[in-house]
Amino acid sequence: MKTFGVIALATLSVGALAETIHTKVAILGGGVAGISAALNFTLNGMNDFVMVEARDVVGGRAQTAKLGNTTIEIGCNWVQGTGTNPINQLRLKYDLKTAVTSSSDLAYIDEHGKKVNATDRMNEFNDIRGKMQDMGLKRLAANQVDLSSRAALAINGWIPKTPMDNAIESFGYDLETGETAEVGSLEFSSLNGEASYVTDFGPNSGENLMVIDQRGFKYIFEQEAARVFKKGDKRLMLNTKVKSIAYNNKGVTITTDKDTIIADYAITTFSLGVLQHRDVEWVPELPDWKVEGLYGFHMATYTKVFLEFPTKFWDDVEMTLYANPNRSGLYSAWQNMNAPGYFPNKKDNYIFMVTNFQDNAYHVESLTDSQVQAEAMEILKKMYGNDIPEPVGIVVPRWTQDPLFRGSYSNWPIGELDQHHENMVAPLNNRVFFAGEAMSKRYYGFLQGAWFTGASAASNINQCIKKRCPTATYYPKIFNAKAKGVQVKRNVV
Repeated sequence: MKTFGVIALATLSVGALAETIHTKVAILGGGVAGISAALNFTLNGMNDFVMVEARDVVGGRAQTAKLGNTTIEIGCNWVQGTGTNPINQLRLKYDLKTAVTSSSDLAYIDEHGKKVNATDRMNEFNDIRGKMQDMGLKRLAANQVDLSSRAALAINGWIPKTPMDNAIESFGYDLETGETAEVGSLEFSSLNGEASYVTDFGPNSGENLMVIDQRGFKYIFEQEAARVFKKGDKRLMLNTKVKSIAYNNKGVTITTDKDTIIADYAITTFSLGVLQHRDVEWVPELPDWKVEGLYGFHMATYTKVFLEFPTKFWDDVEMTLYANPNRSGLYSAWQNMNAPGYFPNKKDNYIFMVTNFQDNAYHVESLTDSQVQAEAMEILKKMYGNDIPEPVGIVVPRWTQDPLFRGSYSNWPIGELDQHHENMVAPLNNRVFFAGEAMSKRYYGFLQGAWFTGASAASNINQCIKKRCPTATYYPKIFNAKAKGVQVKRNVV
């Protein structure tokens, strides 16, 4: 990396100076995709790059909080897919402590607060989910049009009719996608999730491992970043926020709140939510085909609420499902963080976690902590009676309100075509490349998606530097297929 000169900016305070930094590549964002890209460059002998990160630490959505004397994960929480999954390989490398999550270790409480046995109905839903997934893969192979997951569930015989049915669906579908079946794509969800990580990473790779390591999930990514950036490395620009990106066919100019970076290439690893919210100015504006792809995709919200109690009053099973009769899925999916293999049962430090999705997540994130606690306690009293103790602590992440993320992770919605996604990923002028979990067709929503796309973007730029850029596909215009049917003519009034 080379720096040329120092320029004074009138907008800075007196005595402050802004550098103009010249570099081969600017990596924008210090999350998992950015770290993967930086590592790829380094291992390939290319060290002329900088990484720009708005926070004071790397790791992106791998973030922790303290609740009592326990470190909890407020962002990504699971290694989903073991075997050769690169995230699992990092888990093994750094001996990250995890607990096997078993969704079948489940208690059911109906809308009247009565413990019931709904295992048969849950098994029925899981069987239908399997048929639905097979259906999606077959429709993909036959080039049939996509369906919503709601339509696919109905075709395969799932029609929820009771509050418990709604809770089971929320637990079995929304908990994975972060959104409801009405908005989710059948075909692309069949490529994603369990179908991909169970088959892609070798035999017996379908485990879900919840990270309970008190160093935090972020530890493994911090350690990988340390392989690239030694202490005091000026290439790692923390506490630096990107304000604008100007690009043409010759290079990229990035304006931050501190400096100006002039690069031959850039990799943006901003979350889909940030790209959609236009928190960064683009010069020129993003082309229509890029915007069409970005705004067709969804940034889902998955809000975990952690409640700490002085005593444990819930069951010893891992999961408890409550059939909320008033609002489907709201405060329904509870997880016992003191289950065997999880956090130890410590005096005055018992943690019960509940997860909300989509509209329920937006509702929860709009409330104050005290309001969330009051709502959650109202539900818990319906589940366990009025004699339960009040919480002594609460943590409520608010990902939609964080301007550096604007949501939790992406989900493929009905209506977004494969071509739209290729437009999302396609570089601009072979100068600005895109990475992050949303940019992964097969692993969107997963950490491995971020890791793979970061490495892929770096690999593409290495090709650009050494020889010529790989051919990128994008679609300036996307047209409807010419399907057979009856054309109905309507008079225009």
